[in-house]
Amino acid sequence: MREELRRALRRRSPLRRLLRDLARAIDGAGGAAYLVGGYLRDIAERKISGDVDLLVTGLTYRRTGELLRSLGPGTPGIRKVVAAGRHFPVHRIAVDWGKEYIDISNARTGARSPGQRTGTAPGGDDRAAVEDASRRDFTINALLFRLDPVRGVENGRLLDPFGGIEDLRRKRIRCVGEPAERFREDPLRILRAIRRKNERPGTVLHAGTASAIRRLGPRLLPAVSPDRIAVELVRSLSADPVGTVDDLRRLGLLRVLLPEAGPQDAKVAERIARRYRFLRRSIGVRLPISILLANLLADLPPDAALAAARRLRLPDLRRVASTLRGLFHLSHPEALRFPRAETESVLLGTEDPGGWIALYRAVRRIGKCPARDLNRFMRKSRTTPFWINGIWLDINTFPKGPQRREILLRIREESLSGKIRGRVEAERLAESMRYAPGGGKGI
Repeated sequence: MREELRRALRRRSPLRRLLRDLARAIDGAGGAAYLVGGYLRDIAERKISGDVDLLVTGLTYRRTGELLRSLGPGTPGIRKVVAAGRHFPVHRIAVDWGKEYIDISNARTGARSPGQRTGTAPGGDDRAAVEDASRRDFTINALLFRLDPVRGVENGRLLDPFGGIEDLRRKRIRCVGEPAERFREDPLRILRAIRRKNERPGTVLHAGTASAIRRLGPRLLPAVSPDRIAVELVRSLSADPVGTVDDLRRLGLLRVLLPEAGPQDAKVAERIARRYRFLRRSIGVRLPISILLANLLADLPPDAALAAARRLRLPDLRRVASTLRGLFHLSHPEALRFPRAETESVLLGTEDPGGWIALYRAVRRIGKCPARDLNRFMRKSRTTPFWINGIWLDINTFPKGPQRREILLRIREESLSGKIRGRVEAERLAESMRYAPGGGKGI
């Protein structure tokens, strides 16, 4: 891990120089600087590291801000320094070599170091950093690397007080210290644990962490903002939809997030997961968000599904709602007045007709219901001319109103069924419906 970190910093000379200047300035003011969080975790997992987080000990938030602003844009690598963070204030450095940034936080005080392993206690100079790490969610996010302002930042000291590297090696998500305390501090960590697991193939939840989720999740999760829940839920589903649904069911959280599923949530979860497997085989590993979320709600009646989507504050709600309505129309052509024409309208009205067809096939197959060959239908649709359209109705002074839609749908229905074979027949039918009440059905 130390060597991987050194190599990563040496490969990014602008970042290394900026970290050197920051470490020297912070050390000169009586503090210490540590790399923390996802940057270290990514390097340990041999992933491309993203944004950098720094922890500062020995200085107040205000003093840190003054110090950073004194460096300002005059320091190579710094484009701008701003205060950020609604719940946890940080200073953010916008770098001048790209769109990434560096977040600098100050160590939180008054914490204990639960779960610290025997023989790994750092020296007294690092105690404040370890106390801050003890407040973090999972051991894999509680790694620390103290930057060395003298010998070079890459020659600093790695601290792993809670066994995060071992947990990464063993592919497990484990809370720092007592899981119940971590979840009570922020119940969203319950879903974050599931998301972290599903972002890493082959990873499991530590037994103590899973037990605390099962015990506390149904009580704590309803208090979390739906917007925060939606972010974690969508990210986890995007990474591994089958694993996410299985975890939510197994840990007793599906009935919390989706009470509309009723007491048969285990059977519902199984159907959802089977459809996700079918969709991944049909579409690919990365499912479009609208298909991903519509499948989650596909077992519910349309009104209940839309209500659940709104309650969960799911993203891209309009497209999800459109997908759910389209799925209902495709699955229930008997409810449509013009089944061929309206099916065509549903499929042509989406940017991804292939995704809708795949979702329809998944719902029908898992529900053990016969499915129409919609791909064949679409091929026929493409070869059937539209004999008249709205422009033709305008030119021929047809009255405005819903009757126009009835005329166009009926002519398209009879064109697709083969009853109308040319423009003259289409125009004759349109004229016969010009003034008929209700669009002239049956004329």
